[in-house]
Amino acid sequence: MSYSNSGKESFHRLLLLMGARVFGIIFSFAIPMYLGRHLDVEIYGTYKQVLFIFWLSQIALNFGFDDSVYYYFKIDRKNFSLYGLNALLFNLVATGAIALTMILLKDKIGLLLNNPHISQYIPMLGVVMILTVSSLQIEGYLLNLDRFKARLYLDSGTELLKSVGILVAFIFFNSIHMVLIFLAIIMLARMLWAITIIHQYKIKENVNYLDAKKFFLKQARFAIPLGISRIIQNLLNLETLLVSAFFNLTQYTFYSVGCFDNPMINSMRTSLYELVNIELVENIRENNYEKAAETWRRMTRKLYLVAIPFTVFMMFFSREVIIFIFSEKYIDSIPFFIVYNLYILISALNPEPLFRATSQTGFALKIRIVGVLLGLTAIISGAYFWGPMAVLWAKMLAVAFINLSGLYIGSKLIRTKIYNMFLWKELGTIAVIAVLVSGTLRFIVNSSLVLSTLHPFWILALCFSIYFFSLFLLSWKTNVLKKDETDHIFYLLKKIFSRLSVSR
Repeated sequence: MSYSNSGKESFHRLLLLMGARVFGIIFSFAIPMYLGRHLDVEIYGTYKQVLFIFWLSQIALNFGFDDSVYYYFKIDRKNFSLYGLNALLFNLVATGAIALTMILLKDKIGLLLNNPHISQYIPMLGVVMILTVSSLQIEGYLLNLDRFKARLYLDSGTELLKSVGILVAFIFFNSIHMVLIFLAIIMLARMLWAITIIHQYKIKENVNYLDAKKFFLKQARFAIPLGISRIIQNLLNLETLLVSAFFNLTQYTFYSVGCFDNPMINSMRTSLYELVNIELVENIRENNYEKAAETWRRMTRKLYLVAIPFTVFMMFFSREVIIFIFSEKYIDSIPFFIVYNLYILISALNPEPLFRATSQTGFALKIRIVGVLLGLTAIISGAYFWGPMAVLWAKMLAVAFINLSGLYIGSKLIRTKIYNMFLWKELGTIAVIAVLVSGTLRFIVNSSLVLSTLHPFWILALCFSIYFFSLFLLSWKTNVLKKDETDHIFYLLKKIFSRLSVSR
């Protein structure tokens, strides 16, 4: 299969978006490496609880109105600023109500989480949540308005500033409050940028803000089912806080450390979903369902060609990863980390772009209600009768049910079969190669008296270098990677090396 020019452009944009995000995220690894070694487990656990709520607000409190802006942008570009204004106002009001409720119940939240100290941070955390949710629009605006370079600066800059802010807050102030203040400043800047874009487009198209109200109900019909379904599914992410409620702060800390996301996969998944959503909407509008299915297959192929090798390597070298990033104090987190990597593969299979592109967001809501009810029952039972590990397995099974059920219905919406949604041969090949190479490297390390005594960093650096080179070579020779992709990767590498040689 050869790729069209649009496919090449999509692949190029994906690499750039991933590169921008990963560039910023690389600096975030300094945070657990510093805090894990300099803070007590309980204090680090409090920080993890606060940052978990901040992270959850970014993914769970997207009420769907932002997505409605991007959807109607393709249909009614002239009124983009009015759709954007509706989304901004709705996000501010809805998140403000949630933040106010949290502030009023802050003492009860502290008792529920077995950590009364967290209540002192909730008022400022509420402010950060409002600014965060209301600033998320800027990402989609820049992408849909073809301001791609600005989007790259936004992604890398946001992650870099967050990392620097958190480290400065602890190194110079030793204060979680200062962490929240720095995050609030960053999110406020993003929100003001989004408002500026809305206003500039309003002036350009000469529309009246008061006319935005006539689009509100149309947006709400699209957005609210999607937003509620997203919030409902993310109730499953509350399993981390349930662990905190059922067990002590130390156990929660080990659990949350083990359940830390792979930034490479997260950045790729987010970038792919944004890019593929634009293509899918256009495919459906043109009634080209065969092309829509091909767009989906291309997206999942790219996602899992990265996700499978990374998660397999992380599982085989989980001990070195945990010790290198968090220190030996968190060895008890290793079993959670191994299982969580399986969860990452399952959660990556999110059919939501199919429902958004076909404007059938009600289907997503129904599936997630059933899945979350089953999942919460299993999670609470696991916490009550067995322990934290049972909670993680229950969450993984619930998400698998939601995503597979959604994918089955989503395949019907684009008029294909679920087994035609994936390139099974290529994904199976990369999985076999990843397991064989990782297993071989793990065996060599365990069998070597010299290698097994090295610092975890050197084991990871050596093994991952060999792993990456072997995987790339085998994928190239077995045609898992297409010629267009390998040519583009070689071109980018050549460009990087040539620039480095010039700078020297």
